[in-house]
This record gives sequence, structure tokens and C-alpha cells, in this order.
Amino acid sequence: MRKLFIPVICLLVIIASCSKKASAPTAEKAIDAAPLYANNCARCHGADGATGRAPNLTKTDLSKGEIVDVINNGKGRMPSFTDKLSAKEIGALAMYVEKLKK
Repeated sequence: MRKLFIPVICLLVIIASCSKKASAPTAEKAIDAAPLYANNCARCHGADGATGRAPNLTKTDLSKGEIVDVINNGKGRMPSFTDKLSAKEIGALAMYVEKLKK
């Protein structure tokens, strides 16, 4: 029994040293919405949100929640982006559109 004790302890020490250590949670990286807007929205709404063939985003009366809803579900000719963008990306885009308002 004693001959097994030392190898088992050594094995446990080796396993413990190889296991991934828990680290402190890190702050999530903020999403830069400008490239998301350029790649997904500017084609219709214009680079500035006002000069495209789609509704002028600088003059919208929609709240941030309503903007999120439109991005998620689409509206009129605008397609839904739920399958293309993550919830965090959609939230970042909604904040970006909020900043476009004058």
C-alpha cells in the first residue's frame, strides 16, 4: 500500500500542474460598430446615415430598443440581420445609429 501512495501523489501533482488555471474574468472587448455599419448598412443608408436610398438614420425617431428590433427583424425592404450578426453586434450597431442622430 505504501508503495502505491507515492506514485499516486506524484500523478496527482502532475495532473494538477497541467490543468488550466482559472483566471480572473477579463473585460469583454468592445465591438467597433463603424466597420459593421460600413459592411451591413452603408450600402442602403449611406456612409453618413443620411444620403442613401433607405430611410435617413440621422432623423429617426426610433429608440435604441426599436432600432435593435428593426435590425433583428427587418422592416419593409430591409432584411433581418439576426442570422448574420450576433446580439452584441446588433446592440453595438443600434448604439452607432443613436450617435448618428442629430
